Amino acid sequence: MLLGIRLIIYDLDGVLIDSNKAILESFKRMMMEINEPFKPEEIMSRIGFSLPQIFEVILPSKYNIRFEELREIYIKHFQDLDIKYTKLLPEVYDTLLEMQERGFLQSVATNKTVTEAKRILEELGVLEFFDLLAGFMTVDNPKPEPDMIFYTLEKLQVEPFEAVLVDDTNVGLTAGINAGVRTIGITTGNNTLEQIQLVNPTMIVHGFSEISRIIEC
Repeated sequence: MLLGIRLIIYDLDGVLIDSNKAILESFKRMMMEINEPFKPEEIMSRIGFSLPQIFEVILPSKYNIRFEELREIYIKHFQDLDIKYTKLLPEVYDTLLEMQERGFLQSVATNKTVTEAKRILEELGVLEFFDLLAGFMTVDNPKPEPDMIFYTLEKLQVEPFEAVLVDDTNVGLTAGINAGVRTIGITTGNNTLEQIQLVNPTMIVHGFSEISRIIEC
């Protein structure tokens, strides 16, 4: 049981939503546009990192000076996709509603941009549950750096020991650990249980509704 919590910070992909289909389709279209091979397994293994961090791994070094241009190309393709490519994960709506009614602050910390996260959450009908969104470009350094978590704590005036981060990747969990908040690894996303265990989060759950049973004010 996690006691004394005021704020729950959620990652987006793999925690609240399943956008793997949209991510892969957007990368596929981008790679076709620049005439580079599309290797979905490489992309799936990097979900959780920011787009520039992914580009650095999957593209030849000649593209290093074009990351901002490529990010814009990717985002355009992502935004062109119908929302049917992205879905809310099981138990998310009811649990977010319950935690809001119980008086918890709730926020999102994602390596997507805030604009993109807001659009997705609004279209999926859950934006109203969040007190703050933080994303790529909100702070200087994306996850796994702790900047996004520090920003959230400062904006919502919450101490680290009063917050918990829920994330499906060791990238995101590392950000939470380095920020001094408690962490819940969840196995609904792209990292395996073994990958999550590597960073030793405070707790591990296997379904979103478990959060409501282990967090108390």
